[in-house]
Amino acid sequence: MKLFPKRKKDDAELRPNALSKGIKAGYQRIQGGWASWMMRRTENFSRRTWFVLLILFVLCTGTYSIYLGVSAFTGKNTSSMTITPIKKPKHVTETGEANVEPAEVSEAEYSRIKRFRVYMDSLARSPAGKTLYDSIIHHRPGLMDSVRFIENYYQQLKQK
Repeated sequence: MKLFPKRKKDDAELRPNALSKGIKAGYQRIQGGWASWMMRRTENFSRRTWFVLLILFVLCTGTYSIYLGVSAFTGKNTSSMTITPIKKPKHVTETGEANVEPAEVSEAEYSRIKRFRVYMDSLARSPAGKTLYDSIIHHRPGLMDSVRFIENYYQQLKQK
């Protein structure tokens, strides 16, 4: 018994489909066109011209290879990667709980908030003001909840 026995492949896996046949035919057509164009362009070259082109090619590629090798050892110490130290976030030791200190709400501010709530309630009760009230609530959905919250908060502060 072998450790890794050969699997039998289906004939369907080995047969190329129409798409791969089309891609292969297109690639061969492009490759053949390029080769025939190059042949037409170089058919009048003499043996001496080919030899000069070969020498030029070897000199250019050799010079560039030597340049790359020398610059690898003698070039500036520039790195494509920079190493930066990791900075500790400012609030890493904090728990995330807010230091809740009772906010001071003056009597004038509370009276303004109360007058606003009364005004909004009067708008909601009158048929003419209902459209204005709906418009305000539509643009500021949590406004009245916030007003009630502030009033309750002020009442709790007053009780303490």
